[in-house]
Amino acid sequence: MGTESFSNIRFKKDTARRFQSFSRMYYKTHTLALSGMLDFFKYNEISPHENLGKRMGLIMDFLQKFRDFTAKRNNATIAIIKDLEKHGIMPTKAMMELLFEGGSTSSTQKAADIPKAELVIPEIQGMDLDTEFALLEERKQRQLLEQELNNIKSLIQEQLISRVKVIRPALGTPRLQLKMTLSEWNAFQDYFKTP
Repeated sequence: MGTESFSNIRFKKDTARRFQSFSRMYYKTHTLALSGMLDFFKYNEISPHENLGKRMGLIMDFLQKFRDFTAKRNNATIAIIKDLEKHGIMPTKAMMELLFEGGSTSSTQKAADIPKAELVIPEIQGMDLDTEFALLEERKQRQLLEQELNNIKSLIQEQLISRVKVIRPALGTPRLQLKMTLSEWNAFQDYFKTP
């Protein structure tokens, strides 16, 4: 054990036996067991003489309210999904304009005058919910790829094209020179390495 010093504490035999059995069950040594118990009371700001009845009741009430709240939210979500499965999703032209083009509110007033049959987008009319979600996911993926392509184009413009200089020597053919440090070039190469 090294240079650690120990101290004797006197306990009644029944208490000492209870402590020893508790200590063997959860800890390697009696010192670790007593230290863990003291830390528990200190960090949780609980007195060993305190009755946890009220505090435990408050905790249980909070957990029950939280459980009830989440159950209500889950039930509402399930009801929405069932409604979507039953009636399907038929986005109207006015809704699509508002979402994708930032259409004005006057377009919703115009949409109210148009018969419902004309408001349905023909390409997704009659599709099931899974197909509609697949189409939306493909559109989202395409938009992400287009954004990534634009980012790469701007990076190439900034890092390569704008730094290229034409050198025209007195003898020989003209050549291109890239104004870039070696560390910048290595970082540029690392960015375009395929994983």
